[in-house]
Amino acid sequence: MFRLSVLIICLCFSFSLQAVQRYQSSVDESKWRVNTSPIHCELVHDISHYGDGRFVYSSGGELAFQLRVLQAAPRDSVASLLSVSPFWRGANEKELAQLTITKGRMPVYIGGNLALRMLYELQAGWHPTFHYKDWADYEDDVIVSMSSANFHKRLEAFQRCISQALPYGSDQVKDTIVYFDTNKHRLSKKQYKRLKDITLFASIDKSMQIQLKGHADGRGRRKFNVTLSDKRTRAVEKYLISQGVPAEQITRQALGESRPADSNRSDRGRGNNRRVDVIIKRD
Repeated sequence: MFRLSVLIICLCFSFSLQAVQRYQSSVDESKWRVNTSPIHCELVHDISHYGDGRFVYSSGGELAFQLRVLQAAPRDSVASLLSVSPFWRGANEKELAQLTITKGRMPVYIGGNLALRMLYELQAGWHPTFHYKDWADYEDDVIVSMSSANFHKRLEAFQRCISQALPYGSDQVKDTIVYFDTNKHRLSKKQYKRLKDITLFASIDKSMQIQLKGHADGRGRRKFNVTLSDKRTRAVEKYLISQGVPAEQITRQALGESRPADSNRSDRGRGNNRRVDVIIKRD
């Protein structure tokens, strides 16, 4: 009878362990790392065998939190966001929010004040924790925690990155036009200034693609104008690359006089046609 009781207890204990999937880095494993650039800051925490959680800030935007997973969530569901005290403070927890989990590799995205609240909880030594039912059959409880261990060591670098970030983002960099004098293809200092924002963001934002479309006015032979418009796009391309923009992010097209922006009957109109259109695209 005693052996049977022990067996039942062991089975129940084993079942209870299987009913909860816990993901949290130990104190020794807990690491936070900071990725910085003039337009983007990340404070990343790796979660063993699960993925990572990261606080992100992009120029011109707001602080946000992203939970990223190794295995994509197959469907939408719900989760509780808790703040849990470390074990040496006793078993305490507080609910911060109810969230929607979306399918994919980034099931949780939190912006604004709630992301900031998570940051405050970590500063206070608590662990922001997600609690939801497993995606396979909704049977097991899944608990995913962000450890506050070693958090303060990297927080200062993250805050410094935010304070030094540019006040506007790459999504605010617009198409521009570079104009040229008659039969000229060299860039002036004024034209360099016009391209400044594009070179800054494109050298960092790898999703930014730049299309250069060169044009000429209606004077001169058509073949000459195509060659001239090509030289103009090459001059812009050369400058962009010299400022750190990867060549693979740039495409060129020489259109000669075929697509005028204005009439070629006046000096002003011809001046508007001697140009390179710098068109910004994003993946």
